[in-house]
Amino acid sequence: MSDEFLDVAKREIGEEICGLESLLDRCKDDHDVVEIASKFQKHTHKIMGLAPMMGNASLGEVAKSLDSLLKKFTDVDAVGIFSLLSEILPFMRSLMIEPDYDSVKVNEKISKIENLSN
Repeated sequence: MSDEFLDVAKREIGEEICGLESLLDRCKDDHDVVEIASKFQKHTHKIMGLAPMMGNASLGEVAKSLDSLLKKFTDVDAVGIFSLLSEILPFMRSLMIEPDYDSVKVNEKISKIENLSN
């Protein structure tokens, strides 16, 4: 990919992560997250597509897992989603800075997401 594309993709992903953080700031609990899950998904879906194209597969995998989780939740089974997002979003930002982040930590975060969805 060209440097120009990578710069644009990185900026767009940064904006999407900011969007996720802004949505989370509006939430107080799991119920609030479920109410606007589709808004979260607009951001995770874009990150899911752009991250691998710019060589950041780890960020793409985390976004993919989070997107899948957000699709499954209803108010009844959403216990822990607010807390999880509070932990995952800063982690996603760190993956923007250091794409070669420890793969064990990436897998741990993905496992946390998947465990919450089971």
